[in-house]
Amino acid sequence: MRSDQVQPLMNLSLWSQNSNPIWLATQLRLQRNIEKFNFPQKLPSEKRKQLVSLVSKELLSVPGLTNPQILKADNTSPMEKEFIYEHFLTSNGFVQAHSGEAFVIDDSGRFFATVNLNDHIQFYYLDTEEDIENSCNALERIEVELGKKLKYSYSHRFGFLTADPADCGTALTVSIFLQLPALIHSDELNEFIMEHQDDSILTTGLQGTLDEITGDLLVIRNNYTLGMSEEGILSSVRSYATKLIVHEQGKRKQLEQEDCPVMKDKVSRAYGVLAHSYQIDAKEALNAISLLKLGASLGWMTGVTMEELNALFFGCRRAHLLSLFETDPALEEIPHKRAEYIHSILEKAELHIEE
Repeated sequence: MRSDQVQPLMNLSLWSQNSNPIWLATQLRLQRNIEKFNFPQKLPSEKRKQLVSLVSKELLSVPGLTNPQILKADNTSPMEKEFIYEHFLTSNGFVQAHSGEAFVIDDSGRFFATVNLNDHIQFYYLDTEEDIENSCNALERIEVELGKKLKYSYSHRFGFLTADPADCGTALTVSIFLQLPALIHSDELNEFIMEHQDDSILTTGLQGTLDEITGDLLVIRNNYTLGMSEEGILSSVRSYATKLIVHEQGKRKQLEQEDCPVMKDKVSRAYGVLAHSYQIDAKEALNAISLLKLGASLGWMTGVTMEELNALFFGCRRAHLLSLFETDPALEEIPHKRAEYIHSILEKAELHIEE
């Protein structure tokens, strides 16, 4: 797994500096296409390679990026692609990226761009401080600077043109990642969603549906880009996320004030699984860590900080876990290595749940 290519992302400081028990991250995405080039699906191989060279050359010189570098897809290993996918909480579709496609990252661990995947360029920016307005401004400054050198496909009627017509307009997608164990394990999330239906907002789990929510993580994103301003998108997504956070905080307050043996049992079992498993898969670990975070926020656990738990939540996934080792362990050893890593973080953690 070790590679100079992904070294800028090896540092998990983005997560270890995040002490928020609920709002984990915001991912902002801008889609752009270059005028006079067909969309990537219609480009022949040589044109795709030409576009990668053109975009990457100009993007690497854009002000505001810290030591940016180009990663050509055909020179990037599957595990490196998975690492980027995990870090930026984005669609795993580009894990299959191949020749004529590329990625651009910089040392901040916040900026990322794809070239020739669905659109000519997709800009991403990762915010872990709930500062989505300033993060959006930072991303747009990068997009504007590149636009001074490469003219984007734009229609006065439809806005920025994208490979999927549904993404035209601002072509801005804002995704907020909220961890909501109190609402989910109290079976109150569906009720909230039904009561606050909003056609402009899409709510899913990490896998893209609500059928299965891993790690109690809910993704809130705008459903439309056409006919909406950037300010309107940011406002509507933040407003919906804030309502969810208020409900989650209210439920946590209720759990703190009332005896809740069912929830205490869930947190206790989660602690037992994480602290004593010889091996554990990623999904089970993510689900248990979320409950441990809930226990810590309610004062039921000490000896580990929220920053450490947030870093653990992101660091125990496969590609991030493998980045900790000089040589990759055998596939069958990964669940055990994950358990060892979790044990090291929880070494001083103690559960304090009254009988």
